[in-house]
Amino acid sequence: MLFIPRLTILICLAFGVGLTASDREQPELNHAQPASGNELNLTSEISPLNPVWEMIGQVNQKRALIDLRRLTGVEPICTSNGCYTITNRETSSEGLQWAKDYVYETLVNLNYSVEVLDWSSGGYSDQNIIARKQGKVYPGEEIYFIAHMDGYLETNPAADDDASGVVSLLELARILRSRSFKRTVVLYFSTGEEHGSLGSRSFVEDYLERLASIKYLVNVEMLGYDSNSDHVMQLWSGDHHPSLVFAQMLHEIITAYQLDLKPQIITGCT
Repeated sequence: MLFIPRLTILICLAFGVGLTASDREQPELNHAQPASGNELNLTSEISPLNPVWEMIGQVNQKRALIDLRRLTGVEPICTSNGCYTITNRETSSEGLQWAKDYVYETLVNLNYSVEVLDWSSGGYSDQNIIARKQGKVYPGEEIYFIAHMDGYLETNPAADDDASGVVSLLELARILRSRSFKRTVVLYFSTGEEHGSLGSRSFVEDYLERLASIKYLVNVEMLGYDSNSDHVMQLWSGDHHPSLVFAQMLHEIITAYQLDLKPQIITGCT
């Protein structure tokens, strides 16, 4: 499982975006569509910081794996409503409801401000869960981390896609709860993703006024499985500023904090 080193990228990013350093390496690029070469050197370089190293040291692999086993039916998941063994997490399913209850109660117990947002689209209906940690300097600027709680097809544990992302965000929530940040950190757990990103699309359509506050957004998808064991971390990005600049920043974070991952920027994402 590679979601532990990949989780540290989120920790680094949440602590501070736009930090500078020296000796930057040129990122490896893989263009899904052509991108302009003059847009590849626009970010500041990242300098490792002691508070970030401290947070990285707080990542608890055993705790994260317990979350993963519960969300994928390896062991029962327990909430205030009792205990249940999840067999799938399809949108609108009983298993997904247990997963949502588990995520919601975990965040509330960590003292986050938590919203549950209903949505209905394409013949499906469900809920998204959003947790916020208010920024101290720029509270109106938000850094979003997104993972989807639903899985695809019955009897599919969806451990990588995307229980690994959900687990990473829960572990991130535990580590960030005692820290203060310049910008507001938002942990967004969506549903309906496997049926066409229905939960996220509904959020965009129903809460347009919130979109202007988003400074950066990371979709935390499929962090747990490396099919060819090459330790490549693919960073999917749009072709132009600021999306490409942000992807390069993530590349620099991986390099600076020596995360045992090879970053690869793939452009052409829409």
